[in-house]
Amino acid sequence: MRLFLLCLLLLWPTLSAWVEESGVADAQAPGQGSASTSNEAETAKESTLRFEDFPAKIFQKKAAKDILIHPNDSWAQAVKPDIREAMKRGADFAGHFSVVLVNCGNACIAARMVDLRTGQLFWIPGGYQLDLEYYVRSRLMRVAWAEPSENPVCVRQDFEWTGRKFVKRYEDREEVADSSECPGLAYIGKPLQ
Repeated sequence: MRLFLLCLLLLWPTLSAWVEESGVADAQAPGQGSASTSNEAETAKESTLRFEDFPAKIFQKKAAKDILIHPNDSWAQAVKPDIREAMKRGADFAGHFSVVLVNCGNACIAARMVDLRTGQLFWIPGGYQLDLEYYVRSRLMRVAWAEPSENPVCVRQDFEWTGRKFVKRYEDREEVADSSECPGLAYIGKPLQ
């Protein structure tokens, strides 16, 4: 450790000069303010994650016959026909899941996914005014939703499905005057190009 610190101390003038010449010193860390144009600010908020960087193996067998619903899960019991329809439709996320979107009121969508291999249900992260982007050949799911409150917040998140749970890989929050200003996502379940 001492040797490393000594080397760093000796190389510091050289590293500083290289940083100044290469322009790295002008780059700002994420989240820092900048005096750039609004276009640059908008693109800085976009996720850089790509769906193709999270490949999924496609399930090509017959779907499970039974849906595994917990006895206390009244929502799943109520929308069982929608879940069965999603299973008939086939996989549209992460190779072997079918996303179940159910209208639950004004600007409200409840989302779950069913594992076609086992019939097990999983919650999809998100909230009010949910919008999703996902593909059958990818384990990445992009979620956009509005966090209702006195000062509404538009939330955009990217989640990776690990095989057991969703892990957040990106998040952006923006306060808006009205939750209707929250931008949606372009695609729902379309094949990955």
